[in-house]
Amino acid sequence: MEKTKLSIIILCFMIVGVCFATPPNVKIDKEALKAVTQIEDAFANVVNSAKPAVVVITNKQIAPQQQQQVPEEFFQFFGIPRQYQQRDTPQKPVPVGKGSGVLISDKGYLVTNFHVIKDNKYLEIKMADGTTYDNERNKDEVQIIGIDEETDLAILKISNKSKKEFPYLEFADSDKLRVGQWAIAIGAPFNFDSSVTIGCVSQKGRYDTGMSTFENYIQTDASINPGNSGGPLLDIYGQIIGINQFIYTGGMSKGSIGLGFAIGSNIVHQVSDAIIKDGAVIRPFIGIAMQEITDELKQQFQVDYGVLVSQVLEGEAAEKAGVKNGDIIQEIGDQKISSNHDLLLAVTKYLPGDKIKLGLIRDGKKISIQVIAGRREKENTFASAHQYGSKGKYDSKLNKLGLRLKVQDDAVTVVQIDPNGAVAQANNDDNPQSNIQPNDILLEVNRQAVHSVTEVMEALKKTRNNTVMFYIERQTQQDSYRFFIPISLKESK
Repeated sequence: MEKTKLSIIILCFMIVGVCFATPPNVKIDKEALKAVTQIEDAFANVVNSAKPAVVVITNKQIAPQQQQQVPEEFFQFFGIPRQYQQRDTPQKPVPVGKGSGVLISDKGYLVTNFHVIKDNKYLEIKMADGTTYDNERNKDEVQIIGIDEETDLAILKISNKSKKEFPYLEFADSDKLRVGQWAIAIGAPFNFDSSVTIGCVSQKGRYDTGMSTFENYIQTDASINPGNSGGPLLDIYGQIIGINQFIYTGGMSKGSIGLGFAIGSNIVHQVSDAIIKDGAVIRPFIGIAMQEITDELKQQFQVDYGVLVSQVLEGEAAEKAGVKNGDIIQEIGDQKISSNHDLLLAVTKYLPGDKIKLGLIRDGKKISIQVIAGRREKENTFASAHQYGSKGKYDSKLNKLGLRLKVQDDAVTVVQIDPNGAVAQANNDDNPQSNIQPNDILLEVNRQAVHSVTEVMEALKKTRNNTVMFYIERQTQQDSYRFFIPISLKESK
């Protein structure tokens, strides 16, 4: 009886399986299949065409020498002569990591990430056809032409006597990318050479990641993993739209979760050209500190967009051209400026000595100023602040603000902040560096320069919309910097 039941159950499962396994009698649309095949062929053709220009880079370093801990008694007991005791042997370089790169010239120039080759003793470059170039074997086979740590890029050159021309890929214009278009990544993830992944451009213009100074990242869901760094992100035409740099991962995962980031091709192209030509990237410097415009600042300065000049550095290009604190920069050349990031990237398109046209708003009026760019050095810092001192007075608005001030050497300094005043209540807990703090200097109140408490009180009479506009200077251990901050008196208790 039990066997009969079991047989019936098995038979039922078989019947159900057949029912579900049998496909419906659907006629294949040949035209649709043809269209899909054309797309498939397009991807295959791009990959086959691009692969020869993509390389695998092995970073070889000298491993720290481990000293053998052999007691002196051992040698004495066995009577081993000193000359046969432990000797320092030369350490052989060992591979410590792999990354990718892509050839950008038939002369053998290739681009990769700086972090792929950092701290190398030797480099080995492996082509898609298996050919290797190794500067441990021959120092001329792989040369480092230059690096740019601020964008995490490096330019190498491979060469040998028999090879006259190399396969290479061209750059696309990353500014013209559209979110949603195809993206193809080629590299060596987890040591799997010449691996191909396909996705789309998830977003462009990403920045504030903290990965480099000059950021303009393309985000993609094409799988990028360790080993893809330095390899190309391509469009459907096989042109470079970015150089893969890093991924975001979740939880315990070290692999792709669909959040990959590539340095935009326009930055890569600019850096590559500069390094190949000059061996380094020489960037311009106009000599300003800048500040994002909040909604309150927009109301105070009566503008819809732009970047606020919070400080003009003494002796630099902007000061020489007549730029002033409180100017709103809305254009660099013909490019609209809506953020600090926009301004930073717009300026880097120029070279030291170039004339840069600034479109400004000053006191509600549009003006144009031409700045002759200086040269940016990493040591460019803000000017030193003044020395400060003693005594202070109050009036009703100061009481509302909750500020106690002191003056010395024409500098008005914040001594104390009342926790019930408008200044304390306006503090931003998420960004404390933008709050007014003790020891800050009041340079301007409501766009009037102040050198005494009396001048502060006079300037407070010109408060508009019940909001006081402060221009602050702050000293740190390294330097000093300046910024604007609006404080609403409506918040005061």
